[in-house]
Amino acid sequence: MNTVWALVLITATQSGIFTIKLKDTFNYKPSCQIAAEGRQLFLTAEYIDHKKYTCVALHPEKNK
Repeated sequence: MNTVWALVLITATQSGIFTIKLKDTFNYKPSCQIAAEGRQLFLTAEYIDHKKYTCVALHPEKNK
């Protein structure tokens, strides 16, 4: 069973609600991590501190 890695953007709102948006998927964790770090650089450069890119492992269901 192969692990699929999801690149997600997590945003914190002023009301304390978190929103999560799926941005991309990867078959290799380091590729996802590099993509997250690269995209985060753009947010950091613009002083956007309420958004964060991160990778989440998605495990496909076994065939029945």
